[in-house]
Amino acid sequence: MKIVLTRSMVPGDIQYIRDGLDKEIAGKYEISIPEEFTEDGICRICEDADILLGPYVTPRILSTCKKLQLIQVPWTGMDTFDFSAVRECSVPVCNTHSNADSVAELGVAIVLDLLKKVSYHDRKMREGNWNRDQKPLDLKSRMLNKQTVCILGFGNIGSRIGRILAAFGAKIIAVDDRASVGETVSEVYKNADIKVALSKADIAVCTLPLTDTTRGMINDEIFGIMKDGAVFVNMSRAAVVDEDSAWNALESGKLGGFGSDVWWNAPKRGESQSYPSVKHEFWKLDNVIMSPHRAGYIEGCLPHLDGAIENIIAVEKGKNLSCVVDVKQGF
Repeated sequence: MKIVLTRSMVPGDIQYIRDGLDKEIAGKYEISIPEEFTEDGICRICEDADILLGPYVTPRILSTCKKLQLIQVPWTGMDTFDFSAVRECSVPVCNTHSNADSVAELGVAIVLDLLKKVSYHDRKMREGNWNRDQKPLDLKSRMLNKQTVCILGFGNIGSRIGRILAAFGAKIIAVDDRASVGETVSEVYKNADIKVALSKADIAVCTLPLTDTTRGMINDEIFGIMKDGAVFVNMSRAAVVDEDSAWNALESGKLGGFGSDVWWNAPKRGESQSYPSVKHEFWKLDNVIMSPHRAGYIEGCLPHLDGAIENIIAVEKGKNLSCVVDVKQGF
């Protein structure tokens, strides 16, 4: 079985994939890496590919592949995938949701940090300051118990966050066309009714996929209908939240807190330095929690790659695939 990479990956990621495959199908696959990650470079080696591994595909690449069985994106987000290229293609496209537990745990941690002001008081105490003057934030924390949490997108990540927060005694409401009321969720709203749901929320957690529909969805109007002092946490993609709107809601005091693992300005690949925004100084606000897109990085494993490994093994063994993407909806 031949696997062709369509986007460059760091050596450690490739080795992680090899190690995972070797546990089940050692000697039954080869990973081919093009000399250049361009259409020409990929086409030179993909004619006999069984699997394309990566988000880059074009009609020409697909027409060159004569025995293709799977297009596997080795992470969750599909916002860089060109769905127009596969509209006439019958080969399944899959992403992965194997990092859902790790992303959910960080989402919960950010919610709790904002409510309990853990990072804020940690910064103070490192300077010997017990915050007795209560500036700029006071000493009082907020409860998660009996709070209403609205989760936008109740899929693999959102549903896990809901279960964890419900265990704290929070009331969970979900915005998702496919979700249903159950043991964890007390109310469910269709995507079209997002404003009604958010108007009830003390805390909102966003796990929506980034699509043409959701890009910039969380804007001034959405923040405006939320309760004064509500907390918003983004575990989705930065572009789902309008950057200016988030800043305005924080500056005006409309939002009581904002936390995110994804930001509008990330360093380029191979670099490690950049401020999370080139427009606003979010890092100067004490009611903001910033995480550098690290929800899926866990000691001893790379969970976002596990789903890709499982699907490659499934192709070799003739088993059903997981996380097949609806190419019409884009997720």
